[in-house]
Formats: sequence, structure tokens, C-alpha cells
Amino acid sequence: MATTASVAFPLYLLLLLLPSGWSPAGWADAHSLSYNFTITHLPRSGQRWCEVQGQVDQKNFLSYDCGTDKVLAGGRLEEQLNATDAWERQLKMLREVGRRLRLELAGIELEDFTPSGPVTLQARMSCECEADGHIHGSWEFGFHGKKFLLFDSNSRKWTVVHAGARRMKEKWEEDGELTQHLEKLSVGDCGSWLQDFSMCREKRREHTAPPSEPSGTAQLWDVATTVMLCFLCPILCCFLLPDI
Repeated sequence: MATTASVAFPLYLLLLLLPSGWSPAGWADAHSLSYNFTITHLPRSGQRWCEVQGQVDQKNFLSYDCGTDKVLAGGRLEEQLNATDAWERQLKMLREVGRRLRLELAGIELEDFTPSGPVTLQARMSCECEADGHIHGSWEFGFHGKKFLLFDSNSRKWTVVHAGARRMKEKWEEDGELTQHLEKLSVGDCGSWLQDFSMCREKRREHTAPPSEPSGTAQLWDVATTVMLCFLCPILCCFLLPDI
């Protein structure tokens, strides 16, 4: 009981010193951006051959017909970025990617897979900001709701998920230009827009959040908290070591 009480007190003191609402994940505050392409090589009458759904932090912000260059649905992020050339550059990229995927789809050979109706490719381009600030990009490719092939943009590694994508992997893996293009899109372009969206989100928080402490005071509090944690860690060890 004495050991439990001796440990409980410094832990309680530590909790009191931590900022309100603090959590380890809170310091990382990672964000993600993704675009889900649906490409149909030979669409039926009235069917779109290229459609894109955009998501920020897994929340929809864009629905776009890249075949006719029409935004089907947007959100607040569109309103804030529409005044800059970032929005138009983003739509231009989506149009170009849609056309490139349609061309690639025409030459894809699938094994152990017989789709019903027109062949439909689903491609998901994603990028996320990791804890160290680096951008990690990736691609997922599938057909008719089934995942077939993965591409890690940072390591340039292709991974077969469905046996039907073996030839597809071999062909795309040997295409250095395509591999480099996918890497640039997911890490470079996507990463750049992720930063733009994060800036817009922070600006929106500044306009909607109640008045807070001055930034200088907040920074001093963070430094003080870190220093106190450094002093408390050895104290905790002193309480625990006698029982080891």
C-alpha cells in the first residue's frame, strides 16, 4: 500500500501540471488528404467515365467530374481556396490524372478476374503529414470494389493484393516514368495541397475560436511544462526503484 501511495502522488501531481486537454497525439496533429478516382474505360450511355471524391481528414470536401470538368459538390475548403490559383491547379491535376488512368486502364491485363459490365478502375491517391513533418504518399488500385495493387510512393514499392494484378504490377513496376509520376503526384502535389488545406483550417479556427492566451504566454507555458516533466521523471524513478 505504501508503494502504491508513493507512486500515486507524483502521478497525480504530473496530471495537474499537464495542460488542459493534453494528449500525446495532440502534439502530432497529423492531417491527411486523399482523392478517390473512379475510371470507366468504356462507359455506358449517360455514365461518367471519370469521377473524383476528395477527402480531408477522411471528410468529403469535393465531388468532381473530371471528364466534363464540372465540380459536382464542394464545401468550405473550396470557398476558401477558390480565390487562389491553388484550386484551379488542383482541378487541372485531377483532370490529367483521370485521363492518364483511362489510358493505362486500356492496356491492363487482369488474371483470375472476370468483371460483369464495363471495367471500372478505382484509384485512391493519399498523402499524410507524419509526426516528424514529412509527407508520406501512397496509391491503392482496385476493380469493382476489390483492392488489387498498392504503391508506397516514398519507398517506390509495389504490393500485389489480388492475384489478378500480377501482370499489372510487372508492367507498371518496369515503367519508370509512371512510377516517378505517381510519386510526384502523391508526395509533391498532394503534400502541397495538404499544407494549403491545413492553413485554411487553422485560419477558420482563428475566426471561430474564442479569444485565447497571447501566443507568447502559450509558448512560455509549453516550455515550463516541458521543464517540469524533465524534473518529475527522475522523481518518479526514485519512488519506483526501491521496489525493483
